[in-house]
Amino acid sequence: MAGRRFTYPLSRRGVLPAALSKLALAPPGPGVSDRLRIGPFSVGRTKVSSLSEERSRRRVLLGRLAAVFYIGCALLGLATLPLPAPGENRTVTAVLAVIALVLGIAIWMAPWGAWPRRAGLVLVPPSFALIALANTFGGTDLYSYGVFFVVAYVWLGLAQRPGTALLVAPLAASAYVAPLLVLPGNVQAGVSSAALTIPVCVLVGEGIAWGTTRLEKIEEALHRERYRGEQLRELDGMKDAFLSSVSHELRTPITICRGHLDVLQEGASEQEVQSVKQTLVGELSLMGRLVEDLTTLARVGDQVLLKIKSLPLEEFVGSIVTMAEPILGDRLQVDCAVGGATLRADPQRLTQALLNLLQNAAVHTQGDGPVQLRVRAEPSNWLFEVADNGVGLPAGEEKFIFEPFRIGSSSTGRTGLGLSIVRGIARAHRGGCGVVNRPGRGATFWVRIPR
Repeated sequence: MAGRRFTYPLSRRGVLPAALSKLALAPPGPGVSDRLRIGPFSVGRTKVSSLSEERSRRRVLLGRLAAVFYIGCALLGLATLPLPAPGENRTVTAVLAVIALVLGIAIWMAPWGAWPRRAGLVLVPPSFALIALANTFGGTDLYSYGVFFVVAYVWLGLAQRPGTALLVAPLAASAYVAPLLVLPGNVQAGVSSAALTIPVCVLVGEGIAWGTTRLEKIEEALHRERYRGEQLRELDGMKDAFLSSVSHELRTPITICRGHLDVLQEGASEQEVQSVKQTLVGELSLMGRLVEDLTTLARVGDQVLLKIKSLPLEEFVGSIVTMAEPILGDRLQVDCAVGGATLRADPQRLTQALLNLLQNAAVHTQGDGPVQLRVRAEPSNWLFEVADNGVGLPAGEEKFIFEPFRIGSSSTGRTGLGLSIVRGIARAHRGGCGVVNRPGRGATFWVRIPR
């Protein structure tokens, strides 16, 4: 692969195949990929923030809202210590406020974005316990702590799904009533207050949860529309890039043909006419190969079009060697110890893929260096390798070498679609392809075909 340099007229964004009409604009899943794939083509695009990312940020926000409630109630308790209610235990009240403050700081720093939504329920029992203890040691004002239950249920409605507020109602009722059993006063009145306060809190929580759920569904619909809008804008850019690239590839041979015809004068010698004819035939052949490669590339991603057969593997490799002889001559070295194994594949398409790899190696191998064709058996695949002893690929090109219209410096008579066709054929067989780059020592291109 001596002196291999690559140009990429599409700025690594890929091209639009003729199969564009087959694209289904499916709604995004939990996350939106930053790659858009159409048949054998894969292109980068501006990443649309996924619903999972947005919901993760919301969980962080709601976790910190709980921290604010904890810290705010703690500071309120500390601020009201100089104004104690009759019978209040100020020491215990101060300790409970400090505990709530410490919990609030810890809750603020917790990684809520990495935890599931239901993880927030762990905050509910401590909050009810603190409310109950504060009520127990808060003096003779037995019923003013109902407002703290409202605060807790507001957060439940914002942070949890509908039904959660009702689910924790028995725990809230216990936290409300328990202090009344050990404090002086009218227990029956306290129970009556709980019978009113807790259902109202549940209504508040469920109402907020229902509204929040509706807003989430609207957000999901808007996100889906935004995602589809991004896809359409990307496809429009791909269309422009594809047309620009194809027109560029066709314009050069057309310009050459027209230029030779323009300078061909009447009465030109037979030698001049033959020279121009030879040039025109060569350029028209190049345009024909480009059109044929584009058609192939648009179709190879469709598995339905494959004609899968059971092939004797040694016989198939032998046919590859025969067809590669005009390309490589005695430079081709074959390593295929597979016994009487069989291969299930489309012989025409797989032959095309392997010959493309051999042609690529023949063009870029140093001097008359050998090119190796190896066949290996893997647990669930057949591995075909084409290795050369060139200088390898430029660093980083391994990721993009199979993209359309990437051609090397020795690009005469080539369309830049050969390796893209290899990738499309491999994927159509539900396999894969790749390259092992050895800078300064060559590269090994491989294709895996399932058994």
